[in-house]
Amino acid sequence: MPLPSDPLGELAAIEGSVSEAEIRHLHRLAAQVKDGCIVEIGCFRGRSTAALAMGSLAGAGVPVYCIDPQEEFVGIYGGKFGPEDRGKFFEVMLRLRLYPVIRLVNLSSEWLSEAWPIPVRLLWIDGDHRHEGVRRDIDCWLPKLHHDATIVFDDALDPGIGPYHVIEELVAAGGLTRAAVVGKTATLIKGGGCGA
Repeated sequence: MPLPSDPLGELAAIEGSVSEAEIRHLHRLAAQVKDGCIVEIGCFRGRSTAALAMGSLAGAGVPVYCIDPQEEFVGIYGGKFGPEDRGKFFEVMLRLRLYPVIRLVNLSSEWLSEAWPIPVRLLWIDGDHRHEGVRRDIDCWLPKLHHDATIVFDDALDPGIGPYHVIEELVAAGGLTRAAVVGKTATLIKGGGCGA
């Protein structure tokens, strides 16, 4: 159990499936980002977003772009998502006062990537877990990554869903290296990366 003085401790109260270890991992990686930006694909109600934002604020204060349509959607594990999540997300960001670095974009990931102007140093992929959804997200954002960026995939260890297979494909293709497994997440680095 985290100490009451631990700012990450209050994130456990936010609805979501990211564990305490995963929260701390995302926070640490975000704190290491010195320039460019952090992109999160799939933010649900803001648990992982808060970890990334707190990490950013503990580091260089780079913007955290949260990309999620937050429209009606049923996930691969049966979870139901929609506009209610947007309201809860805003409540969390206001309560924790993280809005200075948060940029919520309520569009699908692939609609934004083509003209994306800022180098992405940390990419957190927790959107559509179907193979085609994960593949679409990584294909769109891979060209926007800084030469030493870090990519973290959620639910990466289940061979029955997309993240696991996309990671296998990326590593086999070269250019990305496995860096860490924390809980159910897997971290890959491009070039030197901020690693794990």
